[in-house]
Amino acid sequence: MKKLVFGIIALLLAGVAAYWFFHRDNDKARDVLPQDATAAMVLEPAELASELGLNLKDIFNLVSSFGDVEGTIDFTKPVYAFTTESGLGGISLNVEDADKLQKLIEPFAAIEEKDGFKWIVKGNDGIGCLDKDKMLLCNVTSPSQWDGVREEMVKLMKQSRQDVPALEKAKEQKGVFHASTALSNIPQQYAASLPAGTDLSKAFYNCGLRIEKKALVYSSKLEGIDNLTLPLAPIKGDMLQADADEPFAWICVNMKGEELLPYLRKVDEIRTALLGLNMFVDLDMMIKAIDGDVMLAMPKLDIRQSMPGIIFTATLNNADFLKNADDWKQVSRRGANDFVMNQDGLNIFFGVRNGKLYLTNSQELAANTTAGGASLKAAKGKYLAASINAGQIIQALISNPSPMSMMLAIPQIRDLVNAVDRISLNADSPQSFELSVETNKPVKDIIQKLQSLLTGK
Repeated sequence: MKKLVFGIIALLLAGVAAYWFFHRDNDKARDVLPQDATAAMVLEPAELASELGLNLKDIFNLVSSFGDVEGTIDFTKPVYAFTTESGLGGISLNVEDADKLQKLIEPFAAIEEKDGFKWIVKGNDGIGCLDKDKMLLCNVTSPSQWDGVREEMVKLMKQSRQDVPALEKAKEQKGVFHASTALSNIPQQYAASLPAGTDLSKAFYNCGLRIEKKALVYSSKLEGIDNLTLPLAPIKGDMLQADADEPFAWICVNMKGEELLPYLRKVDEIRTALLGLNMFVDLDMMIKAIDGDVMLAMPKLDIRQSMPGIIFTATLNNADFLKNADDWKQVSRRGANDFVMNQDGLNIFFGVRNGKLYLTNSQELAANTTAGGASLKAAKGKYLAASINAGQIIQALISNPSPMSMMLAIPQIRDLVNAVDRISLNADSPQSFELSVETNKPVKDIIQKLQSLLTGK
């Protein structure tokens, strides 16, 4: 009996191993990736089509104007892209039928045979290398680079599968698209802003795009920069907002003004503005008193207004700056702790209410600041939260006569555009954030309507 059980287990393990090896070995485009890749990207076409409620044939039909694409590239397998420290960048794809792919390419580019491969050359745009089961496309900026790039491409096309750390990090990200790049790739002016002592070869920017039922979500994370310090803390959720359930657009953080002020002074334009405004009010004291949630909001969108109403609110740990209010210049008192300052014809209303500083360009908003709504309290615990109502933008475009409004008058187009609800940005930590395009209908339904619009079916 034991022999039978062990025999069945061994058979199952062998089957799993054979399945894994077959699928691993069958992804020939993966074999091309260089071990020293400083960035790696992966697109999953089959998963993308499935998440959008399409099949690959639907996609082939949409691009049929480029010829009979079906059966050339194997889009049931991943598409890879990479860059190396030497500057080589490439895209590798699995090939289903090399002869059919060659016939598809021939009208657009020259094809020649060399080193046992077929080479695709189109001016100075780039160069491609093709064999029976994979294709590698690389960037070439000038003909003088061709020989060196071809030599490198031959090595990659012939090599066995390598361990690629950048690819493994990319695969850790969720979604139909995932990528990872070493921060050694970024320009020096940006690298200089990272914490001192950061090893850029061990620091990575990882990202992914996933499709949810009613949202497209782009997520990103910095890895290897644990000592990243910002004058921010998790949002407490006690924000103010103007008289709306949720403003048209808003951004919220939790910060200490005393820690923020040195950062502001490092920017020449801001430092100059601070010096000028401090001649009229104790702006430095106001900023230093900020300690807690801060929100900037535009409650409503009205494109007929030249200057929309905007309100800034911030939690304070003291209001000592009010002691000097009688000495402020070009400032009029509107109440015990309410003021207005005129700058170049623009009235700026500000003051302190319920332990919070407010500043706005609208007298109406100055009179009607209220406690934050439930949707804003959902930002609690984030390091940054922001949102904009894309639906309101669309409605404003429809109501305002323009070529855009004429196009949106077509019911099919209007239904598609109206499906976009809000665009939101949230950061769970100083090292990570998510950007979401939220919809009021399932993403699959929207894509199916788009497909019908494009194909007329």
